[in-house]
Amino acid sequence: MSVVEELRRRLGEEKVITEPDILRIYARDPASVEYELPLAVMYVESREDVVETVKLAVEKKFYITPVFHSTSLSGNAAVTTRRTVVVSFERMNKILEVSEADWLAVVQPGIKIDEFNLELMRHGLQWPVDPASSKTASVGGSIINGAGGMRGARYGPASHWVLALEAVIGTGEVIKVGCRTVKCREGYDLLRLFVGSEGTLGLITEATVRLAPLPEAFVGVVAEFDDVQPLARAVVEARRRRLWLLVAEFMDDVGSELVGLPRRYTLWIGIDVTSGAEEAALARLRQVAEAAGGRISAEARDWGIFFKLLAPRRNLYPAPVKRAVEQYGGDAMIWMGDVAAPVSKLPEALAEMKRLADSYRVPTIFGGHVGDGNIHPVLWFSRRDAEARRRAAELYMKFGEVALKYGGTISAEHGIGKHKKEMLKMALEAKGSAAALRIYREIKRIFDPHGIFNPGKIIE
Repeated sequence: MSVVEELRRRLGEEKVITEPDILRIYARDPASVEYELPLAVMYVESREDVVETVKLAVEKKFYITPVFHSTSLSGNAAVTTRRTVVVSFERMNKILEVSEADWLAVVQPGIKIDEFNLELMRHGLQWPVDPASSKTASVGGSIINGAGGMRGARYGPASHWVLALEAVIGTGEVIKVGCRTVKCREGYDLLRLFVGSEGTLGLITEATVRLAPLPEAFVGVVAEFDDVQPLARAVVEARRRRLWLLVAEFMDDVGSELVGLPRRYTLWIGIDVTSGAEEAALARLRQVAEAAGGRISAEARDWGIFFKLLAPRRNLYPAPVKRAVEQYGGDAMIWMGDVAAPVSKLPEALAEMKRLADSYRVPTIFGGHVGDGNIHPVLWFSRRDAEARRRAAELYMKFGEVALKYGGTISAEHGIGKHKKEMLKMALEAKGSAAALRIYREIKRIFDPHGIFNPGKIIE
């Protein structure tokens, strides 16, 4: 009996899809052009479905690539190997519990972040992981990618907001790691291994996540600058003045114009405050931006207004995709970098990356989460142009080298996937930690002894 027939027999006809058009959609993520067609897409609906699928993968010797809503930008949701079944968690999208006293929720991994937060608003709470794709991105996908997003300046990445996970490992066993409490030290911290593991160690079936109260009040400003260095210095100065920004986002001049804003370097900064302190906080934000040479173009005295002002920034990736397709049609390729530097080094790091992009003559815009040092260069070219692709690949690596030069990282929140494996080696060697790759492989063998989970990602 074939893999597909056995999946249908054990798990149900309606859960297994083999139509070629559907397979092509699930075979890739937004960052991938090359892919293999999977054998099938399996829509799991329960932990038992996941266990049965893993056991069958071991028995029938096929691979599993987990997907949630395929918003990954590092190639970790793309099918890279034949005899792969895509396991989709879209139907596992329930909120199982919300505790207003413990500030936690228990959810299935496929729930979308915005839908989750809409429900949490009824309780005065939030899950503050906020990728630009939050309308589509899922809680589970954000966890296995180690996502951060637009509230990272205050709240940090997903690893800060996960208390416990239930997962199926490569033997078909179910394990539970972490606790319902903030303090939890029960032996080795296996929970942190799963956060950012990109589906290479196991399949998450349930997440207990930490919540934060919604801000009592919020204020923010949008400021325009003539250059990227004064913009970055404004963020550094905010920290020096002990302003713990909730949001600190930017786009460069070309990117700003691409999303419909004036051709200036745009900075969005905002802070949560106690009710009644709005005007004083706004004055401090204005002072920080103007002292660095910025011009205030808009102000907001509540989160709803600021959220609308922030909407163009969420187009940092969609806008160049549209432009690339206009220029190159179906041959367009778009790569988004995901590096970070210490906030104190942002002015120098950003200026150096801008100079590099200009010298390589590859269309590139910059944006990102400057409040935590996270920079997203987005570059595009035609895959039919071998010379342009060579320059783009070299530039992409150079961005990583600049981040490392200033004490940063080659991967802040998007993961390694299949696109940044060489950069990972470079980063570990730069730290004198090449042995870490061997440790990574040994860890994977423990959790995935048959090598079935998401092959070709992070490490060979």
